[in-house]
Amino acid sequence: MRKILFGILGCFCFILIIGVWSYFNRPSFLYPALPFSHPDKSSVVAKLKQADDEMLIPLTTADSDTRYYWLGAKSAQSGEAKSLKSLLQTRGWTFAEQEGAGYFFEKEQQRIVITAQMWSSDFVLYKVPAEVPADLFQ
Repeated sequence: MRKILFGILGCFCFILIIGVWSYFNRPSFLYPALPFSHPDKSSVVAKLKQADDEMLIPLTTADSDTRYYWLGAKSAQSGEAKSLKSLLQTRGWTFAEQEGAGYFFEKEQQRIVITAQMWSSDFVLYKVPAEVPADLFQ
């Protein structure tokens, strides 16, 4: 009887340890699908986990086929949105308004919208128009 009880208790402890480890070190395959095809989830997760809080990380580049590129940041109580606004203001863009997940910026006669998307509870992705220089976020 004791052997069965210790066996059940040992299995329960093993499952509990694996569950706690998986919660704090979530493997990349448990994240939702990315809105872009390249790079893959594991490299995006690695880049974003290594980044400082409120730091915007370039994830893709705009090419001739796309008019947008993607940035990522750790979700930090809208601190990453403040970083986005301040970086764009250093380049002459003025924050106009926010509607839902869209951040509207203006510069001279031009108006752009940068949209935010909660990728997981840990990370936020930003879809940035190619009109905004990507080197701003390097």
